[in-house]
Amino acid sequence: MSSAPRLEALTRARDLLTAVDADELTDRERLDAIAALEEIKAAAAAAQVRLAEAFDTSARCAHIRSGGNPAKASRSIGSQLALTLRTSPHRGDAFRSMSTALVDEMPHTLDALSRGVITEHHAAVAVRATSGLPAGVREQVDAAVAVDLGSLSPRRLDAACRRLAAEIDAAAVVEKIARTARSRRVTVRPAPDGMAYLSVLGPLPEVVGAYASLKRGAEAVVAGVDESETADGRGVGAIMADQALRLLSRREVGQGQPVLVNLVMTDRALLGGGDLARSTEEPASLPGRGPVPASLARPWVMDPATPARIRRLFTGPDGRDLTAMESRSRRFTGALAEMIRLRDQTCATPWCDAPIRDLDHVHQHSQGGATSFANGAGLCERCNDVKEQPGWAVTVTSDGTQGSGERRRTLWSTPTGQVHATSPPPILGPGWRPLPDPDTTAYRVDVHWSCDLDVRVDLHAA
Repeated sequence: MSSAPRLEALTRARDLLTAVDADELTDRERLDAIAALEEIKAAAAAAQVRLAEAFDTSARCAHIRSGGNPAKASRSIGSQLALTLRTSPHRGDAFRSMSTALVDEMPHTLDALSRGVITEHHAAVAVRATSGLPAGVREQVDAAVAVDLGSLSPRRLDAACRRLAAEIDAAAVVEKIARTARSRRVTVRPAPDGMAYLSVLGPLPEVVGAYASLKRGAEAVVAGVDESETADGRGVGAIMADQALRLLSRREVGQGQPVLVNLVMTDRALLGGGDLARSTEEPASLPGRGPVPASLARPWVMDPATPARIRRLFTGPDGRDLTAMESRSRRFTGALAEMIRLRDQTCATPWCDAPIRDLDHVHQHSQGGATSFANGAGLCERCNDVKEQPGWAVTVTSDGTQGSGERRRTLWSTPTGQVHATSPPPILGPGWRPLPDPDTTAYRVDVHWSCDLDVRVDLHAA
């Protein structure tokens, strides 16, 4: 059977699923259909796993034949899978690793996934719980846990795999824990409603001990026995968060946080002027972090005692994007570097939301590429490396600068010939819509405010 009929069959199956009419079923039939679809999802995930493992083997050989560094083949393969799955390179790597583990070392888990006995989440948990173990241990754990796969929740499956691994090779588990401890780190990621998560990954005893200490301190404040601080209506959780952030930034009680935040607002939302067709409640945006309600952002910047330093940054005709700025230097530095970071906000690779680490030339500087706003791209370290691997190509088809008439559009071509297009998000954040009749002279004013919460504001004006 040729590949074309197989792909046509998959397309027909997809179309059949979209045609399911829930209104024609009884409640019992709806639940039965949901259960059947869950099994189909699992079987589809198992098919993806087998296809990904076969692609991994083939693409690895092609990468080496084309002169690529064998040590970097996995990155190239993971990035191709990520683009296909419309996810981040990190998740593409994880899927590649999971596929290899399931096909080569965990046949019982893969079989259960194929039959819909477990979900893809179960399979990922089992792979993660057995990672980093010596050859043969993962296979033994897979065989031992097989009989219970259909009755274990993901959390219990994780515990079962770890217990079995410790039973089979305790020394290997101890060594794995020691290796993992070296990867301890602190990370931050955005949360809804103007919040963010600060996570600390560290050894279990130390993390639990730190949590217990924070909780005791917060309970003392609530009970009124801590003379240095009062609860002021806060609960234990809020006090724990406030104390942790204050301790980490080495501030005293009541002292503000001197941070720099890129906050983008329209003049309409901040001052009530500008385009009357715009709402005064149009959300502000923290580039790369998410939207902030105007009513929350205004108090951050409207303190009359706050001195300001103003700089104009020009946008395209519809006010969507920042425009060009050039440099004679080979490197992206100063205002030009800041412009690129503000424009791209996160890694410019499709589906990759990693923080920008490198500012690179789309058209290589060694081949005549300019150090310009149009030819610059903000990338994470991994994607910057991947685009230099054999078979990859990145081109800008529209630079989105003043007078171009189009938003910036970048094409990423993979070694297998797939092409993925991407554009930077609007400077005011995803979901923003252009002005109905854009004024070609529209510009944005960048205001730097210096205060306890040091905020930088980009004002859009016509």
